Amino acid sequence: MPRPNHLRPQMRIFLLLLFFSGCGKDSYLSESAGPTASIEFGEGIEVVTPHETVLRIFDDFTPTTHQNRPALPLRELVGEDAVVKPDLYGYRFIGTDGFYPNMPGKGYGDNTWAQLQYGYLDLADIRVDFDTERDPELRNGHNVKWLIQVQLLRSIDVQWSGGRKLATLRELDAEIIPDAYQQAGEEGLTLANVVNSAAPADIVYESFLYRVLSRENESLPRLLTWEEMSATYYVLESDSVVMLEALGPTYQISEPKSIRMEAK
Repeated sequence: MPRPNHLRPQMRIFLLLLFFSGCGKDSYLSESAGPTASIEFGEGIEVVTPHETVLRIFDDFTPTTHQNRPALPLRELVGEDAVVKPDLYGYRFIGTDGFYPNMPGKGYGDNTWAQLQYGYLDLADIRVDFDTERDPELRNGHNVKWLIQVQLLRSIDVQWSGGRKLATLRELDAEIIPDAYQQAGEEGLTLANVVNSAAPADIVYESFLYRVLSRENESLPRLLTWEEMSATYYVLESDSVVMLEALGPTYQISEPKSIRMEAK
């Protein structure tokens, strides 16, 4: 646990105003350069949320021991209070060299909130260290060295038989929702686009039905075909999934968390 101070019992937090768009490609990361950070390497890390950047200072935490080395649990380091609903986000760990596990050419996927319970930051090497044997989706490639930044990215968990991967919503190209939807004129993403960004390339999408689930485990009234997925939208502004207005209000859910691919 972090050492207490007079500002708050969990950790000293410096808030920086940093607002960015809810969609679009990362513009400041490349394969050859790391992010521009406002903290010296080895002193702490940046935790970047959709609304602000928070500095986590290592000296404000009491280290534990992991594999006989001083370490900080990742959940404690990132902070459960970084966002209101941490299980709706993917966690992108970025090193000073610009490496992150889901970068082009790697594609290991960002980490879920649940996976963070199996991870630590090794304070000797400033290296992320996951107990990969505790989750079949964790890879050695998730163990980022020289950690400097963690990005929290609104994501939807795409799941299929034998695997899963987070679809990072802001990295997908948004489109204007057409007429015949209550949200016509707003920006959205088709669920087909969401699935396509995360599922394996060799999957035959038409051979599956799709179950869309919310954070509260509510679902649309029925499973969707691939054709229907191409006409169902994630609405960026309202954080919801909607179908044609003619179907009625039951064909909408708030805070979508996962899409399950089920064989026909």
